[in-house]
Amino acid sequence: MKQIITIHYIGGSTMEVNKTEAVNELLGLIDGTFEDNQFVKLPNRSGGEVYVNLSLVTSLEVRSI
Repeated sequence: MKQIITIHYIGGSTMEVNKTEAVNELLGLIDGTFEDNQFVKLPNRSGGEVYVNLSLVTSLEVRSI
């Protein structure tokens, strides 16, 4: 089962994460502690990387598809 995470930021903007490796990374952070580093590096579909500033995140929505 594939999962998609929608990240909600301060100010109302959102970003969807659906690459399997990136979803697994974020889910691992939710289960652990991430106060030491406010930025998380996630892989994206184009082969690049996205840096997410966790201090600007208001909520995460996890859906299974």
